Amino acid sequence: MATATQLTKSPPAATPGQPQWTDRLAGMWGRARVAWAQLAPRQRNGLTVAAILLAALTGGLLWYALRTDWRTLYTGMEPEDARQTGLTLTQAQIPFDLSADGTQIRVPAAQLDKARLATAAKGGVKSGRLGFEIFDKPNWVGSEFDEQVNYQRALEGELEHTVGTLADIESARVHLVLPHDSLFREEERPAKASVVLKLRHGTIADGEPDAIRNLVASAVDGLTPDHVVLVDAAGHLPLGPKTAEALQLAAEQDLEEKLIATLEPVTGPGNVRASVTLDYEHAATDVTQEMYDPSQTVTLSMQRTEQTTGPQPVAAGVPGTASNAPNSQALPVYPQQNAPPQTARTESGTYAASKTVKHVVENPGRLRRLTAAIVVNDRLLQPAAHGKPATWQPRTADELRHLTALAQAAVGFDPARGDALTVEDLAFDANRASQIVPVPQQILSAAENSPLLLKYAALLTGLLVVLAFGVRPALRHARPAIPLAGNEKAKELPAPAAAPAAALTPPQPTPADAERLRAQAIFDQVTSQLKREPTQTSRLLQSWIHTE
Repeated sequence: MATATQLTKSPPAATPGQPQWTDRLAGMWGRARVAWAQLAPRQRNGLTVAAILLAALTGGLLWYALRTDWRTLYTGMEPEDARQTGLTLTQAQIPFDLSADGTQIRVPAAQLDKARLATAAKGGVKSGRLGFEIFDKPNWVGSEFDEQVNYQRALEGELEHTVGTLADIESARVHLVLPHDSLFREEERPAKASVVLKLRHGTIADGEPDAIRNLVASAVDGLTPDHVVLVDAAGHLPLGPKTAEALQLAAEQDLEEKLIATLEPVTGPGNVRASVTLDYEHAATDVTQEMYDPSQTVTLSMQRTEQTTGPQPVAAGVPGTASNAPNSQALPVYPQQNAPPQTARTESGTYAASKTVKHVVENPGRLRRLTAAIVVNDRLLQPAAHGKPATWQPRTADELRHLTALAQAAVGFDPARGDALTVEDLAFDANRASQIVPVPQQILSAAENSPLLLKYAALLTGLLVVLAFGVRPALRHARPAIPLAGNEKAKELPAPAAAPAAALTPPQPTPADAERLRAQAIFDQVTSQLKREPTQTSRLLQSWIHTE
């Protein structure tokens, strides 16, 4: 601790023309040293820790506020494109940050638009190989073989750029084998192509593989779509004709979407879940059926013969001309004679029962059975409002019956085929969570969705914690030790009036009170000296500081 003997050292010679602000700084530094000397070790440690925490937090805030906000300019670049883009940004005097793998370039947020314009002015990023730009510069010393290789490279590059413009394709790589004509048939070589696709979403639209094959085949002479092979970036071949399992899964998904689209207008959005299973016949079927109906008979053939004879006159008399002449009258001496009547009838018929012959040939893929399970949520009576949860009510049997009829009509339900469709009303798990979200929770959710706001809130919280639990307790412990250090009224009093106050001591002073009174007496002496001779005192303090 500083003593009175140390404070009365002889001052050095006065320096003429010394500025006044140095005297003020010297006086403030001297008062700070005296105040620091009056603090107890525990108070000094508290103030030191609080100052370190406050300085660290302030430094963190300044670093976060002054750091560069990098924004992504391009990502997924080829190394050559990254090099060209970096050269363009360097020429435009735009700082940039290149990722470790060399596929991403970031620029400051304030210069993002400028960087985009600068790179676009140079033609933008051209990932992959060059197209027909390779012929922009003529090659006067190249051979015919060089020109053929350059043409193949240019054609592959153009196809890569064209295929890469599709919505589902992120990038493409094309390899061509150009046709080779020869006088000998054995040495002829047809054109072939292989395309490696990097998909943007992991899937590709139906019909797009065939479109890519036709596109590549149309750009190369002598190339047919059958000789174009498509491979995804993972090395698989999902881009060929779809298998039976894929077709079945697509059909089931279509039926599920159809069920949801049919029932959601009745039950409400998000209140329907459907699952459909289709059972297909995987083998060919050849059936011949011959059926008879005994209740229905048919006449195949019918033959009838009928013969009838009646009484007829018989010739009588003397044989000769007179008796046989026409219009002759029989003589009365010869009586008339008649023959007896004759009848004959014959009938023959062929009958058969009704017969049906059916010959059915069915190819694989016939739907053998359909099974559908549909779950609908309870009916919403009252939505959540004013802190009250939503109210739900189970659906009635009539509603379920109507929903079942709609679902059967939507999927083509056939009872004779053995189809099964079930509609059940069950309460969804989300019904219990459909409550009004409190305002604090909404604020927390908004903060989580905004990383920038969350960072600033965390920094502000840390600053408040340091001030509340570090700086404030340290100041509170240090305040009783220097009761008159910042009291302007004590400074305004003359030295004789302040001295008796310092001389007053309690009847039984404690060691801490005696130390504090001694420090106060020293402070009063210094204050009076400053008021009497401010210039000399400041120089004295300066010499004392420099001596220390």
